[in-house]
Amino acid sequence: MDTVEIFKSFAKVPRCSFDALKMRDFIVRFAAEQGYETKIDKADNIICRKKAPLICLQAHYDMVCLGDAPNVEIYEKDGWLRAKNSTLGADNGIGAALMLNMMQKFDDIECLFTSDEEVGLIGANNLEHQITAPYLLNLDSEEEGAIVIGCAGGVDIIAEMDAQKKPAEKGFSAYEAGIKDLQGGHSGVDIDKNIPNAIKVLAHELAKNRCELVSINGGERMNSIPKSASAVIYAPKNFSLQNGFNIKEAAADGGVLTCSKEIISMLYGFKQGVRSFDDNLKIPHESINLSTIKTEVGKIKVEFFARAMEKKSLENLCEETEKFLKSFGFRVKTEGFSAPWKPNITPFAQKIQKVMQNFFKSVEFKAMHAGLECGIFERQNRSLQTASVGPDICFPHSLGEKCNISSIERVERIVEEIILELRREK
Repeated sequence: MDTVEIFKSFAKVPRCSFDALKMRDFIVRFAAEQGYETKIDKADNIICRKKAPLICLQAHYDMVCLGDAPNVEIYEKDGWLRAKNSTLGADNGIGAALMLNMMQKFDDIECLFTSDEEVGLIGANNLEHQITAPYLLNLDSEEEGAIVIGCAGGVDIIAEMDAQKKPAEKGFSAYEAGIKDLQGGHSGVDIDKNIPNAIKVLAHELAKNRCELVSINGGERMNSIPKSASAVIYAPKNFSLQNGFNIKEAAADGGVLTCSKEIISMLYGFKQGVRSFDDNLKIPHESINLSTIKTEVGKIKVEFFARAMEKKSLENLCEETEKFLKSFGFRVKTEGFSAPWKPNITPFAQKIQKVMQNFFKSVEFKAMHAGLECGIFERQNRSLQTASVGPDICFPHSLGEKCNISSIERVERIVEEIILELRREK
């Protein structure tokens, strides 16, 4: 089977983050059929070896599940792989499929499949396996023809506020208001594309119309730009919202939130998206995404995902955001801090460039404003040289995710040639 065929077989295997054990077992069975020895650590990372490896190929096997996922129905259109009403999971299913394909062809490679990357690089941060190859090629990039040699660090910022009730203003009526099925996208690689954030769009309308909150919920994942948001509100009778909102009358349920004004003001005033830009790397230097908001029993919980290309910048962005949130009365904590992978053109990256120049006129070294696991592996093994390549993937972490088929085929040939070149040098 080629890479595309193997990837299509993944559609039948659940692999959402935190619920990918069937995918783990699928990989182990496939590897065993190729004569590879597999080991699984406590974080469900899988390492596969047969002979002394020239190179380690690496991908994560979980995916962001939106829409109907994990029930993924893959189809082809205009040369692209897509999914019907769900995320496709090309991020990073294509990389995992390519690795299984390479196991069919080579016995001197090492393959590392990491778990739960999409929810905080959990597998990589808790890796117990030892990478024995001198080089690691990550297959989680999303731009054909580029060699990624660095990435942003990230951190989850979580804000909470107690939520009590008070009577609604006289003359107000209860409504349900929501917006859904906006474009969505990856909170890193798509953050500079002016994609509307559904929570921000809703907050703007609520502030403009003097609404009071009963409850508010929105967003799908920490690392996705929200495509849907809704609220139960009290508002002046016969008020209206801009096109795209669904509005209907709701039953009164005991009043509005005492912190309604603070929540709406915070959401309205929060600056979504790119905070600074790196002109040399031609990517955002700092960004932050308003990811989710939830009304829970007795409290409101809001999650943000901050990214930066330098550790100090990420720390400063966290501090600024914390002070902003506390000014509205929120309690704030941070979780899952991941340091940036500092860009570095290693001899291994130069070997990859030499191979790729046989396929493309121009091959650029780039950094990515998203999280890759390479920096973690380099910190765990100081002698390891890493880089990342991958096919063209558009709109990951959204229902519009798609992956170019001819690009997959070229990347497959490039990875083969990299392995063969390392054999020739041996």
